[in-house]
Amino acid sequence: MKADILEKIYEENRKGKDAALVFLIENKGSTPGEDNSLMAVTSDGKSFGTIGGGKIEADVIRRCMEGFAKGESFEFDYNLSKNGELKMSCGGNSRGFVKYFKAANRLMIFGAGHISQKLARVATKTNFEVTVIDDRSEFRQNPDFSEIKDYIDDPIEDAVEKIGFDKDKTYIVLCNRGHAYDSKTLRKIIDKDFHYLGMIASKAKVIRVFNELEEEGFKREDLDKIYTPIGLDLDNGSVEEIAISIMAEILMVKNKKTGEIQKLH
Repeated sequence: MKADILEKIYEENRKGKDAALVFLIENKGSTPGEDNSLMAVTSDGKSFGTIGGGKIEADVIRRCMEGFAKGESFEFDYNLSKNGELKMSCGGNSRGFVKYFKAANRLMIFGAGHISQKLARVATKTNFEVTVIDDRSEFRQNPDFSEIKDYIDDPIEDAVEKIGFDKDKTYIVLCNRGHAYDSKTLRKIIDKDFHYLGMIASKAKVIRVFNELEEEGFKREDLDKIYTPIGLDLDNGSVEEIAISIMAEILMVKNKKTGEIQKLH
């Protein structure tokens, strides 16, 4: 059972979701739980395993949910008397520990061309879990993809079904071969959860793609969520610098920064 709980946390992290492990260290006197009991709590409020149920378990789950934003581990120590915080009559004490397991931020790159290759290399060095989606399987062995998590060479429609989307940890870059592929991808992902969605494009291409999608019924407010033309205005036009400018914009969004120069005047 304990192995199942640890496996559940691992599965949640693989899906890009945070999870918490609750470990009941010590019980004294009359208590509902057993020493060394484990419980997993997921970011959507579900629990697996038990530390005894009742008020203790409910309160620990509540505290886990409140702590997901910061992800800081904490200890708990309950006095299970009528004078304790839970107003219980067991008379014992329950002490334990909660550790958060934070999932990595995930970068989904649609397209495997030159910019994608350099972006993947930079992103893996900044602790992003990178997946590249391109139906050209021959690009899979490119050296710049050596540290990515996955390469999906399915058609866009099938690939999207294999991706887990999350509003806090999913970052998406569209740099397919031609605007037709980017338009096709947008149709499949624009209503998904994500923290960042950027598309490589000239201003003319942006107008063309947005007009096409609006004519099909897509809402302008959804299209306005897209960072396009992509990247901060800092590159010289080379593939390497474009990739860095994209990564800089992603980090700016992730870290809630402004991208301003910090030089003292």
